[in-house]
Amino acid sequence: MKEIDFISMNKKRYDDIIGYIRELTSQRFCYLNLSDDIANTILVKLMKSPAFYEPKGQFADLIKASFPKAVEDVFNYYQKVSYQYCYTKTHEHTLSEDTSQEAIRQLLSSNRKINDVYYWLRQVIHNLLCKYYEDKAKQIELSDMLMRESSVMQSFISPDDSIELDGLDPSLKKGIIESSEYKEYERAISFQSIKEYAQWLKVSEKVAQKRKGRAIRNLKAKILLAMGWEDSRDILNFNQYNAIQRFIRTLLKIGRSEDDCAARKIDPQLQQAMQGIERIDDWGITMAGNRRFRLHLFHLTQEKTPLAATFYIVLDERNHIRVEDSKQHKKIVPHPIPANIRIPKEMGKSMWTYEQIISHLKT
Repeated sequence: MKEIDFISMNKKRYDDIIGYIRELTSQRFCYLNLSDDIANTILVKLMKSPAFYEPKGQFADLIKASFPKAVEDVFNYYQKVSYQYCYTKTHEHTLSEDTSQEAIRQLLSSNRKINDVYYWLRQVIHNLLCKYYEDKAKQIELSDMLMRESSVMQSFISPDDSIELDGLDPSLKKGIIESSEYKEYERAISFQSIKEYAQWLKVSEKVAQKRKGRAIRNLKAKILLAMGWEDSRDILNFNQYNAIQRFIRTLLKIGRSEDDCAARKIDPQLQQAMQGIERIDDWGITMAGNRRFRLHLFHLTQEKTPLAATFYIVLDERNHIRVEDSKQHKKIVPHPIPANIRIPKEMGKSMWTYEQIISHLKT
């Protein structure tokens, strides 16, 4: 959900805080792996509190007080992600609202261990939409596509690393099977254990595990792109993702630097786009064409002023990044509501209160 730079925080204190948040989360949500999302949400809010940085400050009370609101924010984000995903498939507002809320309800009432909430929600939305279009006997083509893709997406969260291709369109499936990514993946999972794979590669088990993870990520990225995904970090293969991470770190150095731009040979436009951005609270990426992407960075300052920047980049075949354009969005500010405008009370609020979330949990 968010990737945050905690350089200013003592490592032991950071570990203690994260451990405490995870303990609270596991106590309340025993079947759901939500600790990272809740931890990031709480940390973004509490980093502004002076007590949070005091060497002897008591963070437990701060975290307990922030926990219910953080849970609401996380589930509100899950609902928004679910709605957006459903809407891209259906272009129906009411259906997307109903389906996304039902997916959240099923998430909370599940008594099975769920490690990857985002894939799980998308899988459930797929199933709900399949049933909806079957019941309504309309948009058969969309229903068929969802049914095919459902088995593919389900395999993405399989504990045995197997990826199902039968649900793909035959022409897409043929291209995937003939690809180098699929051959590398087949080879990586053909061994009974990482130890055997490492022996075959003549490398350490740690390196072999990394190679296997790379093969799985590369194949998933290729499949998602073939299925039409455009707006997700998952569309990046292993090397592309690492290249983006390095690029973000470079941008952060620019944002933190007060040196003369010309002396450091930094593009003035990049420095202007990163002005004031000293930490990345969130980032996203969108496909904009062949090897072209829009990279979005977001930062919330200590004064609660949001800063966002967009970089139009090209990743070449060697994963070198070329920046075509960059800009900081200056108009991301709180907007006062005119007196003559009335917004329904339910708009802009969390769709699920903390009490509602807890009431749906399986005990």
